[in-house]
Amino acid sequence: MVRALVAACVLALLAGCGTGTVGGNTGAQNSGAQNSGGPITVETARGQVSLAKPATKVVVLEWAYTEELVSLGVTPVGNADNDGYKKWVTAPGSALPGGVADLGQRQEPSLERIKTLAPDLIVGEEKTIAVNYDQLKAIAPVVSFDYPVKPQFETMRKNYEQLAKAVGKQDKGKEVLARLDAKAAEVKSRIKPDTSYAFAQAYSVNGTPTIRMFTGDTLVVQVLGLTGLRSTWQGQPDSWGLSTVGVEGLTQVPAGAALLYVAQNDDNPFTGALAGNPVWQNLGFVKQKKLYPLDPGTWTFGGPLSAVQLLDGVGKALAP
Repeated sequence: MVRALVAACVLALLAGCGTGTVGGNTGAQNSGAQNSGGPITVETARGQVSLAKPATKVVVLEWAYTEELVSLGVTPVGNADNDGYKKWVTAPGSALPGGVADLGQRQEPSLERIKTLAPDLIVGEEKTIAVNYDQLKAIAPVVSFDYPVKPQFETMRKNYEQLAKAVGKQDKGKEVLARLDAKAAEVKSRIKPDTSYAFAQAYSVNGTPTIRMFTGDTLVVQVLGLTGLRSTWQGQPDSWGLSTVGVEGLTQVPAGAALLYVAQNDDNPFTGALAGNPVWQNLGFVKQKKLYPLDPGTWTFGGPLSAVQLLDGVGKALAP
């Protein structure tokens, strides 16, 4: 599962409402409608997309945008890989209501199921949307975003604002982003300035511990930068801003720096395969007890709610 998740990220991240329409979540979440129903234009990875009115039946094919729609009070009529979303995206307020149709894997969504839902908007990551763009466009208007575009934090905010516009929820979007800014300021007020750290995601590939280190290009490091924390990882980033290393690579984390990380409880190399490794045991953050696991459900490729969860977890770890 982890490998599938990682591959998905690199390649790119049921009953409840029942009606599956915008505003079909909770009453509190339904607030914030701004567009009165007239035509709107949204900036997307493919340029401007015009909609006759705010979308009310949305299909979403990437978890970051699923989280964002839910944060806006919008219950999608269909979502890619409901079970995976529920496992990996656990930020407060991000839970997928019941009744949302499961459209299959994010990389291979069922076009037939999407067509059956008769959505008025399809949202997804550009790299995966591009595979079936013509077929999707024949079903409904398509809004796609490029998630890892630098700087990723600004890109997340910009895309979120455009998605909020597409569903007529700009006011709600501003409210959610304001909560993110407030959480960053609150954590900053509690953490010692210029605290150094490195951030990792750990998992196993065919039983071999694998560690993804987050560089300054990533959303995670840019969000944590709002608090005054200083990332020390200088590894070479891939297109997502990540460096993949083994345990020896962790010797590059400077002495004195903390290691913040995310790993699943049933696949945590740091407490499992590496626990007795001499290299691991001699790392500075291990010997100094500066190793901090975060909630395994902290989605590092998500939207504002995941960013708030990240900030909250880091604040509790470094300034309990």
